[in-house]
Amino acid sequence: MNRFRAVVIGLVSIVAACGGGGSAATVACTMGTGTGKTCVEYSIPSGTSAEAIQSQNDACVSAGGVASSACSHQGADGACRVTSTAPGASQTVTTWVYAGNAATEMMACTSNGQTWLTP
Repeated sequence: MNRFRAVVIGLVSIVAACGGGGSAATVACTMGTGTGKTCVEYSIPSGTSAEAIQSQNDACVSAGGVASSACSHQGADGACRVTSTAPGASQTVTTWVYAGNAATEMMACTSNGQTWLTP
């Protein structure tokens, strides 16, 4: 789990440094399998370089994850979405969970002021 946290922190830092504006692309990182699976989607601001996106994918793979353009919703309980803004940058991070505890996961998500999404 520590490697997953390192990937999340690294990817969020890259996204934040890239600025914001306009439309966005999505980069995803899936870690684990079965009920231990978690997939995090990062909304990448438009204008992000191909090198920055590749760097995010490489960080995911280096931590043992699978990089893709979106998380699978098949078998997902739901997802917790948070959008943060900073001067000149905005990012959305959506974490899909598959543990089979949707009610508990939804409560934890919304109690922190985040938005729960159903698959």
